[in-house]
Amino acid sequence: MMGNRYNRNDWNEFQWENEIRRDEQRINHYFRELPCCIDLPGEEDYIMKKLAGMPDLVPSQGNDSFFYFNDDDEVDEFFPGEWRHKKGAELYTQIMTISRQWNSLLASQMTGSELKKGLAATCLFGKLASRIIDIFNTEEGMHGLKLGLLKRMLSELNALVGIIRAVGFARRTLEPQLCAVIEQIQNVREKSIDLMQELRS
Repeated sequence: MMGNRYNRNDWNEFQWENEIRRDEQRINHYFRELPCCIDLPGEEDYIMKKLAGMPDLVPSQGNDSFFYFNDDDEVDEFFPGEWRHKKGAELYTQIMTISRQWNSLLASQMTGSELKKGLAATCLFGKLASRIIDIFNTEEGMHGLKLGLLKRMLSELNALVGIIRAVGFARRTLEPQLCAVIEQIQNVREKSIDLMQELRS
């Protein structure tokens, strides 16, 4: 099973969401810096030192590890056993189904600026799938972390709908297909809210 980089059992959903946001900021900053120094010797150490000088990006755990890596992870072990029987498993299945539909539209119907927006949506689908994997890999008692991840999912689902609507405004001929995609995303959103309410009860 993929190791869980989160290990603060006493945190609530708000603390977790804040740390997840910081994690995203660290990743974004890392990749903004990377093109400028990718050919330099020790570029990773250089970037990490820059991150260490930014208090808002230092992990709340107070250690020196900005990112979590587990070299023992296996590609086919993203999910714990019997994941299909876990609560919320249908979220992953739905996201992957919608993603395939979207990528089919992207490859066959979009060009130019629409293609750029479409690729941004594809990246968000991947991010959402990753969120769900993290939820599956979170210990059952860590409701705060699961809630924090679900809240970030809701934000990303909203952003995804916004991108798809923007594509629809640019390409009216795709509007029927895009409306169908949005409807499915809204269904995932409703199920995510239901899962959040269940975790809070």
